Amino acid sequence: MAIDIAKVRAWSRKGHQLDDPALQIAWEAAQRELEMRTGWCTDPVTRTQYVPAEPDNAERLVRLERQPATAATYVDSATVTQSLTLVTVNGLQYAQLPDALTYPLIITVSAGTNTLNPLLEMALLQRTIQLEASRGDDTQTLPGAYWDRICSMIGKGIG
Repeated sequence: MAIDIAKVRAWSRKGHQLDDPALQIAWEAAQRELEMRTGWCTDPVTRTQYVPAEPDNAERLVRLERQPATAATYVDSATVTQSLTLVTVNGLQYAQLPDALTYPLIITVSAGTNTLNPLLEMALLQRTIQLEASRGDDTQTLPGAYWDRICSMIGKGIG
């Protein structure tokens, strides 16, 4: 876990440990949501990626579905595991495939890091607190725009 539960508890301003299980579940949900929406892994994982056909670019680069990648491998026709070269373009990582491979191909990608970008860490903590607050047993504040609309309808300026 890139962030411990004490940091999540401090971010949510809870002075007790009673909500730690709910915070832990919300933290894991926020991490899974981030991985599903962006491919960014906050904990080291190993996943496979299916490459249906040879890339159509001159460098034979395949965008990796999991970021940030630390290693990418494939198994050649002699059942030997071969490493792929990782290339970073505009902050995204790609694997450079060699010539003469048989497609479809399955590559194995090791990705994730325990060191988070501070802005990503803040966004994850905020999403965790939002998920934990929406569990239903706490009072939720109304969104500001909704509150403003209600106040303008009830207060001055009607008609």
